[in-house]
Amino acid sequence: SAWARRVHRGATSLGQVVASCGGAAPYPMRLEKVKFGVPLEQVCTAGQDLPAPLLVLVLKLNKEAPTKKDVFRAPGHQGNMKKLVHFLHQGRLVNLDHFSVYTIASVLKKFLRKLPGGIFGPALEDQLF
Repeated sequence: SAWARRVHRGATSLGQVVASCGGAAPYPMRLEKVKFGVPLEQVCTAGQDLPAPLLVLVLKLNKEAPTKKDVFRAPGHQGNMKKLVHFLHQGRLVNLDHFSVYTIASVLKKFLRKLPGGIFGPALEDQLF
């Protein structure tokens, strides 16, 4: 798409954020695929950070959520959530300006909710609680 080409051309500043996790390679036209419902150890392969598309969701929330009310309480638009999850599954570039902060937060919550064993895992969860 035209948007993907524009982002690709201006990737010198965005490349560090959107590139595959941990890599210093140039910004790819396709991103890594995000898998919902798999353990965090498999999502963050080889001990690296979150996959780039998830990191971009977190950065978007970090930028815009503080000015909104009840971001993690209000539900996102169901149709847009399905679209965004579908794009993440396929590893497609997504213009997050087309999605509300509430939709992005709902997709991130869905990812975290589907992690088997939770975020910390059963062993650490027992120690914490």
